[in-house]
Amino acid sequence: MREEGLGRILLVKAVEECDRPGELLPLADRDHATRDVLRAAEGTAGQLPPGARDERVLKLLGERADRLFGPLAARFPVLGDLLERSRVPHWATWLLLGVALASGFGLASLDGSRRINILAFPFLGVTAWNLAVYVSVGVLAVRRWVGAAPAASAPGWSASAITRRLAGLVARTSAVHARLGEVVGRYAADWAQVGAPLFAAHARRLLHLAAAALAVGLIVGLYLRGVVFRYEAGWESTFLGPRGVRAILGIVFGPASALTGVELPRTDEAVAALRWTAGGGGGEAAPWIHLIAVTLGLYVVGPRLVLAFLARVDAWRLARSSALPAALVGYARATLGAAQFGRGGEFVIVPYAHEPADGSRVALARWLEAEFGRGARADVRPMVRYGDEAGIRAALEGPGGGSGDVVLLMSLAATPESENHGLAVAAVRDATAGARPSRALRVVVDEAPLLARFEGDASLAGRVDERRRLWREFVRGYGLDPAFVDLRAT
Repeated sequence: MREEGLGRILLVKAVEECDRPGELLPLADRDHATRDVLRAAEGTAGQLPPGARDERVLKLLGERADRLFGPLAARFPVLGDLLERSRVPHWATWLLLGVALASGFGLASLDGSRRINILAFPFLGVTAWNLAVYVSVGVLAVRRWVGAAPAASAPGWSASAITRRLAGLVARTSAVHARLGEVVGRYAADWAQVGAPLFAAHARRLLHLAAAALAVGLIVGLYLRGVVFRYEAGWESTFLGPRGVRAILGIVFGPASALTGVELPRTDEAVAALRWTAGGGGGEAAPWIHLIAVTLGLYVVGPRLVLAFLARVDAWRLARSSALPAALVGYARATLGAAQFGRGGEFVIVPYAHEPADGSRVALARWLEAEFGRGARADVRPMVRYGDEAGIRAALEGPGGGSGDVVLLMSLAATPESENHGLAVAAVRDATAGARPSRALRVVVDEAPLLARFEGDASLAGRVDERRRLWREFVRGYGLDPAFVDLRAT
């Protein structure tokens, strides 16, 4: 779904979750919008394959959000501003490219107005920096390909950047309207998770374009200053001799020399003649400016433009993905009803540090049918112990576990910890997020152990509510909404 459409869905979701009484968005308007989109979409929801089912649900949520967002934005203009701030602004793109171009132009004079050191910064420094970037990009791509690194790490730098960008608006809104401030804060947290991959793709594209612009600025600066001043090119070094320098020149400038026909020094004596000493040295700079320009084009401008294009393709793919984000699964079912998801199917149940009793399994099967429709079946995997990441992967990838939606089952009696429960939530979320066909994820917190412990003691009811709040905030920190279910057999 396109970025702006997804943002509207998340914003309406935040309003509905934070405004249960309907003060900001009347309950009647919500029900009316739901009935309208479902009436217009009557037909074959139950016959759709999983991918098309997700696409249908996203389309329905988008149409519903479009109906509700207009009146909301008219009444609360801050919500429209919030959506604008959620995306990388166009002015930031042009500003960064302009600064990069000007910086490259300034680097052209770093060696002084008369000299070009063919072994020194800025030319070799810029080239070495870009080559280091390519190595890191290649290593990360290989790690992802072999499965050693997750395809999306969250919250990650992009989620943190979104949070920082929206923090000021959250604070200002909270100061004047508590409930609206809660809505803005909820949206910021959701967008930091759901929108982080899109933000990261846009940022990668912009940084690659900025690196290319810096190199172009350096090239333009060298040529323009060469028109005004008489440059001389040469080198100086404490440790390198003519033979070593000739080898370096062949490696760095060899491809550009082959393309342009500009010859490199063929002998150590010719290289030595370019060395600056107290008695002189150096040579005509024009051939070296041509070589530097072509080399920067080969090593910096060309590869960076390719990487920027790939980042743009990645952003395009993410923006048009039909997969239903995990953070929207529970909201979509609660809003549109389980019938829109088409079929029951088999659900892989991954218990984490919580062994469901036989009675709990029966209650879980009933909850699955109520939540996901008739025909929903539970495939309960062996319990995964605290911190056992390998066990999480085995539960997801074991026999029959490579497809189908996933339920991560945990206990309300436990206190959520990022190094244990957080690891499990993140691992399952990342595994299902990139799965093809798409796999939905629900985090279910079993209330039965804690309720059984406090049964008959009304004074402890507040502690149960506090534990629910703790778990809800914890799971939402990973971009998901938990479902609290009492799995005692009844």
